[in-house]
Amino acid sequence: MRATIARIARIKARQSNRRADFTHKLTTDLAENYGFVGIEDLRVTSMTSSAKGTTDRRGRNIRQKAGLNRGILDNCPGERRRQLSYTCEIYGSDLRPVPPFHTSRTCAKCGRADPESRPGCGRSFTCVSCGHEDDADHNASVEIEARARRTGGSVTNSTRRRPTAPSPVS
Repeated sequence: MRATIARIARIKARQSNRRADFTHKLTTDLAENYGFVGIEDLRVTSMTSSAKGTTDRRGRNIRQKAGLNRGILDNCPGERRRQLSYTCEIYGSDLRPVPPFHTSRTCAKCGRADPESRPGCGRSFTCVSCGHEDDADHNASVEIEARARRTGGSVTNSTRRRPTAPSPVS
């Protein structure tokens, strides 16, 4: 029994180390190669709150919510933001958090936000106003970038940074 628990603990530790390594490499690459990094200003604690409810009023879809919470926390958005904040500072990039309000429902082409443009939980986005079709995640990322550009006052098309300070020695 103890050997099984030890093997499981090693597997979980390896998963955790791989996740941390990926996050470090991703945040360093973004901060080192781009002048600004736009991210959604997510409230992870609120997003992953329990669905159990109270003793008087039971929650609904508790198992589904627990699975969704595991998926959100497994992606570790809070840790990515924490690492981006200090890594961007080291490499001279600008971290620009943008409000997440309707980023997945706003058309990146015409700017209209409509829940009908993204029916259900599908991966496709079709604007009901202008007919623009795209992958839902790609459309949202373009909208997040546009909001980040407006936040920083940049109107250029490139996010590639010009080195202002020497990169830290590895």
